Amino acid sequence: MSRLSILAALLVIVLVLAACAGEEAGPVSGTPGATPSTGPVETEIWHSEPAANEETLKSMIDRFNASQDEVRVKAVYQGSPGDLMTKLMASTGSGGVPAIAEVMETYIQRLIDSGFVAPVQDFMDREDYKFSDLDERSVGSYTVEGKLWGVPFCVDIPLLYYNKLVFKEVGLDPERPPQTLEELREYSQKILKKDGSGNVERSGISIAITLWTEQIFAQQGDLLVDMNNGHDGRATKVLFDDDTGRRFFQWWHDMVDEGLAFNVGRNPSGSDNYLAVASGRAAMTFGYAGALRSLVSALEKGIQGVEIGVGPMPGFADGTGSTLLLPHGLWIMNQRPQEEQEAAWKFIKWFMEPEQQAEWFAGSGQLPVSRPSVELPAAQEVLAQYPLFQTALEQYLGVPANPASMGVILGPFPEVREAMQVGVEEMLVGGKDPIEALEGAAERANQAIEKYNKQVE
Repeated sequence: MSRLSILAALLVIVLVLAACAGEEAGPVSGTPGATPSTGPVETEIWHSEPAANEETLKSMIDRFNASQDEVRVKAVYQGSPGDLMTKLMASTGSGGVPAIAEVMETYIQRLIDSGFVAPVQDFMDREDYKFSDLDERSVGSYTVEGKLWGVPFCVDIPLLYYNKLVFKEVGLDPERPPQTLEELREYSQKILKKDGSGNVERSGISIAITLWTEQIFAQQGDLLVDMNNGHDGRATKVLFDDDTGRRFFQWWHDMVDEGLAFNVGRNPSGSDNYLAVASGRAAMTFGYAGALRSLVSALEKGIQGVEIGVGPMPGFADGTGSTLLLPHGLWIMNQRPQEEQEAAWKFIKWFMEPEQQAEWFAGSGQLPVSRPSVELPAAQEVLAQYPLFQTALEQYLGVPANPASMGVILGPFPEVREAMQVGVEEMLVGGKDPIEALEGAAERANQAIEKYNKQVE
């Protein structure tokens, strides 16, 4: 298999983070309550799961539909998480929204502020239903003012992916990935390869311009915004223009400036950083646990010159070693007819059972929220077959429950992330001093927060 065809196959398979009929009913809202139906209630779930994950989701939905005769669920792919949210908000008021939407933790506060979601807590209280076996950290991320709004059904975490064969080539232990950012720099210096003219042929790591600053803050135990990362009330300003932010921006700048890191830019496909490893342009990359199943599928097809290893994403040596949790949530939209909201609730309860959680973990690599699920055969089999999954699971289970690791609850979170990414671009591409770029990012982010808060007051 040629290098070109391998990369083409990988590009299709590893779209892991892309971002990735009938008359419409009018808007209906109100307190949840059973609504009789003369036949199966048909409803949709909008999602952003690509590649192998989407196949697993559809297979599970088929099994759910066949298991009972009251509800029929249809999965509809809506692109990246950002694309899905844009379409969701554009559809509100028209009756074109689904009953269930898979929405990332980025949009928790914005969804609540929209008024278009039916809090899951209302359904739970009506039945005296409890999700007693769910991970408290993930549930805490979706709980605002004591109320559970969406149900976190899986968790993604950042990881370090690396090519063991390159490690062996340069004399590094292929079973020991770098533990800190300082050590990652040392590894990259050994991996760096230049041609006779001094042009970089291979960097230590490929880095996409995305939310790595948030991960570093979580590892340091630091907060990204005030009000305890938004968990104690509506945040009013960012806190990332501090010593941790300055250190990381400077580290990132210097790595790229010296050729030790390869900048793949915004990476809208979610695959360019992995392709850099597959092509030999870099030996390591920052990625996510949600890429595991698609990467495994790619490797099983045969990628020459690549043997993937996985480790925790490194932080600074004086950090806590923690990890940022990125829960995916299922939300019930209150603009669908009441019977569809009830159907959505029925499906969500089924999906959160340990058996389904284990199946989702095995089929996606995204980490289960149901604690007992990891002991079930589907999870145990994939852990035994693929040690990569075990590494991700162990990292996830060791994360403490605190506001730093549980992420940020913030209405204009997408705008704040955009401000940070623009700051990174300014220093990596625009030649701006890292500290000035960070300060500019903080100023833009604070302006976005102030504007948003005024709109919802």
